[in-house]
Amino acid sequence: MNVYKVNDRASVPEYATAGSACFDIKACITRGQRLRSYNAFNKEMQIVVKGVGGNPDSFQLPPGIRVLVPTGLIFDIPEKHVMKMYIRSSQALKKGLTMVNGVGIIDSDYVEESFMMLENISDSMALIEHGERIAQCLIEKTLRTKIVETTDKPGIKTDRDGGFGSTDE
Repeated sequence: MNVYKVNDRASVPEYATAGSACFDIKACITRGQRLRSYNAFNKEMQIVVKGVGGNPDSFQLPPGIRVLVPTGLIFDIPEKHVMKMYIRSSQALKKGLTMVNGVGIIDSDYVEESFMMLENISDSMALIEHGERIAQCLIEKTLRTKIVETTDKPGIKTDRDGGFGSTDE
C-alpha cells in the first residue's frame, strides 16, 4: 500500500513486530497548529499545540473533549479493501484515550489526509506529543453484497430463542 506524506514531519507507518496484525500511526503535530475539536455541548472549538513538559510539539487534551489529530498521511488503500483504525491499548489504559466512533473506517476511495478522532474519557488531562504512536490500523478485504428490500420476515435459522441479548442467558 502506498502512503503519501502531506507533512514532511509525518512518519510512515510500521508494524512494531513480525507478529503485529496492525501497523502503528503516529501524531503529526507542530507548535502553533490549531486542531479542530468539540466540547461536551458539541460546540466546535480549537486546541492549540502549545508545548507541554519541554516538548514544543505537544498539547493536553482535557477530559470530555474530542479532537482530530492529524497523521500527516494520505493512504492509497487498495480497491476492495478498507483500513480500520483503532486506539492503541496502551493509550486507552494509560491515558484514557478512545476513538470517538469506536473504530475509524477509511474507505479505499478516500484520498485525503487521515486523522485520529480521539476523546479523553479519563478525569485527567492527556498529553499528546508529535511522533507518539496513538492508533493502529488494519487493512481488510471488503465484501459488498446486494441489498434488497423484502416483504418476507426472515425465518428462524437456529435454536435461538429471544431478541436482543438473548444468547446471554
